[in-house]
Amino acid sequence: MMTFKVVDPGLFSTVQDAGRTGYQAYGFSPSGAMDYRAHKLVNKLLGNDENAAVLEMTLYGATLEVLKETVIATAGAEAEIMVDDVSYGSGMPIRIMRGEMLKIGKCQSGARIYLGAAGGFDVPEVLGSRSTHTRSAIGGFKGRTLKAGDVLRTVGGEFQNDMKKIKPFEEDDVIRIIPGQQYGRFGDDARDQLFNSEYEITKDSDRMGFRLSGPELAAEDGHDVLSEPTQLGSIQVPKNGQPIILLNDRQTAGGYARIATVALADIPKLVQKPPGEKIIFKEIDVDEAAEEYKKELERIGSDEYFEPLTDFTSVRRRTALKITKLMGV
Repeated sequence: MMTFKVVDPGLFSTVQDAGRTGYQAYGFSPSGAMDYRAHKLVNKLLGNDENAAVLEMTLYGATLEVLKETVIATAGAEAEIMVDDVSYGSGMPIRIMRGEMLKIGKCQSGARIYLGAAGGFDVPEVLGSRSTHTRSAIGGFKGRTLKAGDVLRTVGGEFQNDMKKIKPFEEDDVIRIIPGQQYGRFGDDARDQLFNSEYEITKDSDRMGFRLSGPELAAEDGHDVLSEPTQLGSIQVPKNGQPIILLNDRQTAGGYARIATVALADIPKLVQKPPGEKIIFKEIDVDEAAEEYKKELERIGSDEYFEPLTDFTSVRRRTALKITKLMGV
């Protein structure tokens, strides 16, 4: 059903689900929501399938005209949610009516806002996923970022409100990493710099990868390697010695030495950091990384990331809203 018309698309807004798996060997990037935790939580809050498509908005949200009644919620970065002239907080379900204007503001903390709608956003699947990959122009809404005038469909469905919301997150700057495939190419000095220095996320960072600025990491046996398949969170070090963390829209193979890989449990924390923020790396082993990721998935699957909804203004009863609209109040 036609649910939204895009009035202002924001800075970089795309349709994303859990990603495109099984096609890297053919050159297709996985794509998908960068903050997998926020994607899963907003769908869980709305009672959607966990893989349902959402809108991922970067640094600044979109403005949408509501064409059909539905229930929405946001997760990830904190941002003001405006329905006409009424302000709402992040992480709560909000019923919206035809003719209203939904405006998602700029990120107050974090870098990526995830807008979910009842049933999920309805775009054609490409290679088993609704995720957008803009560089190859596939998936999502016509393979691109949203533009003013686009009309978005949602699957729809009846929302059962159980009076809960997503808790706000408190994050630190520590990103845990596992030694990478070419860790041995880097000497003691480079390793000391990696674990005892701050690295800044530069403005050249995007969905393909975060480019970092900090102490140079010199590889003793050279930075070039035979091209190998890449993975989420791989930290490549090119000849200039400045690390690049590969993310969802990464190339499928890379030829730079990989000093480390970000633990999957810390990917949501990492991708919510905007350009200009600094991070610190901490080494952990593979077993610890696997255990932390397992715990994170368990927290997402439980109600640990939810709290009781105390601001009942977001419930917005359907009958009362319709009467208000008819009376023009």
